[in-house]
Amino acid sequence: MRIVFFGDSLTEGVDGASYLRVLEERTRADDRLAGLELINAGTGGDTIVNLARRLGRDVVPRQPDWVVLFLGVNDCTTYLLPRSLPTLANYRSRRYFRRDKGVRQSVTPERFRDGLRIVVEGIRARTPARVAICTPSTFGESLHSRNWRMLGRYADVARLVASERGCPLIDVRAALERELARLPERSLPTRVRSRLTRGLRGVDIEELSRRRGFALTYDGVHYNDRGAALVAGVFEQWLLKMMSVEAPVSAP
Repeated sequence: MRIVFFGDSLTEGVDGASYLRVLEERTRADDRLAGLELINAGTGGDTIVNLARRLGRDVVPRQPDWVVLFLGVNDCTTYLLPRSLPTLANYRSRRYFRRDKGVRQSVTPERFRDGLRIVVEGIRARTPARVAICTPSTFGESLHSRNWRMLGRYADVARLVASERGCPLIDVRAALERELARLPERSLPTRVRSRLTRGLRGVDIEELSRRRGFALTYDGVHYNDRGAALVAGVFEQWLLKMMSVEAPVSAP
């Protein structure tokens, strides 16, 4: 069975620890998941706009059995940037989305909804695949932050589209929320130190995560080993459930 994971940098796995690499290792070690081919179709910085553009290149030729849609953080970022302080970092991020990703308008929750619908129907029309939709990951590690609350609107959109289009929902956000709820909030000195380490290069991500006071990521978005293992576990449970439903029934 061929499964395409269609998403952004969290799926691509170049920045930080890769949940998909962890998941592949687990599937190889579990006989119940034998015969699965997991295909990485993640590209850093992608929004739903970018997924719609590359559907014909990165999904259709593979004719998968399943496509897993996992994105939302970049979409939310395009909405927040014009509504944030005009810092140099924010200016560079806005330029990146416009120039490098070709996303010239904010991907509002409404545009995210419409884009998800288009991608789901495009997959169904051009491949035999079924589609599973994930809620977006995490945007920072504070459940009280503006970023986390705003990303929740995109998670609600994912739930809505999954329900109306009859797609299984993989609730990554809920698993991360349960884990973060058990952890103490990062202190003010830790948050200040985190800003001071933004420019560090060549430092191990686990060390960066520790210095910045993050538990599941090293920068508030991209996973460290603990975060990658947690998210891989969410997908592993979905795969086990999916495989148990699709297992052939032996003749008496």
